[in-house]
This record gives sequence, structure tokens and C-alpha cells, in this order.
Amino acid sequence: MTNPEPLSGNIQDTPLPDLLRNLQSSRLTGTLTLQHGGEEKSIYVKEGNIVFASSNVSADRLGYILINAGKLTNGQMEAALKLQSAAHKQFGAIVVELGFLNPKELFDGLKLQVKEIIYSLFRWEEGRYQFTPGRLPDQTIPLVLDPIELISEIIARLQNES
Repeated sequence: MTNPEPLSGNIQDTPLPDLLRNLQSSRLTGTLTLQHGGEEKSIYVKEGNIVFASSNVSADRLGYILINAGKLTNGQMEAALKLQSAAHKQFGAIVVELGFLNPKELFDGLKLQVKEIIYSLFRWEEGRYQFTPGRLPDQTIPLVLDPIELISEIIARLQNES
């Protein structure tokens, strides 16, 4: 498959569910980056499936997601962050090394983080997006989330909040 040209636009014109469905049906690999104000969030897609997400918003960081889920305490997060800056390792690897989480709990936490980042994007009423086809960053831990299942889960969650 040849790489398509990068696609970009406004989520007011092409809502996120449509973007994710299009990426899945086209089985594309690349990065969908969304921006609004100072926020920037990226969804990494491999052959149409979501494999990871990232954000520049501190509330979307793994430590905060784990605290909100009751899997980590503030003290544990602070200890892991202190060690992370000295050891230059990924936060997730450090919380496992310190025994705060086991590998499965870390994997579940990463999956939750991705879902929370994408969920927050569904709440955006405006913003720009750009899909850049191509190779994904090496540091991503592939989670393989089906976009259609995730969209259904998020829509149900949004309806429960109303």
C-alpha cells in the first residue's frame, strides 16, 4: 500500500469517530495529532487499530491516571518520578521495578491511559487534526484497541454522564 498524503482539517468538519473509522477501514499506519489551544494529543495507529496515545496535558500522564484509578498513591508517584529523572527510564518501568505495580497492572494502566486520552478528545468541540502516515515511534507499547469498540464504549460513557 502506498502512503497517502497527510490528511488534516478541523474536528468540527470531520468528527473524531469518523476519523478513527476512516483510519481503520483504510488500515492506515501513522500518527493522528489533534490540537486545541495549548493542548496536543496524539493517537498512534497501526493498520487501522489504535496502539497508543500521548498528550502534553499533565492530567493525562500515566502517574495521574494510575492515582485516579486507585492503583498508585501520590507518594509512590513522587518516588517513581524522582527515580525516573535520575535513571532516565520510562515511568512505567520504574513503578514495576519498585514493586508498586506488576506488569499486568502496568499494561492495564497504559490501556486506561490511552482510553482516557481518547475519551478527552471526544469532549473537544473544536480543534485541528493532522494524520501523518508512516512509522510509529519506537517507545510505544502496542495495545491494539479496536476503534469501533472504543467509540462505542466512549459514547456509552458520555451518555451516562448526561
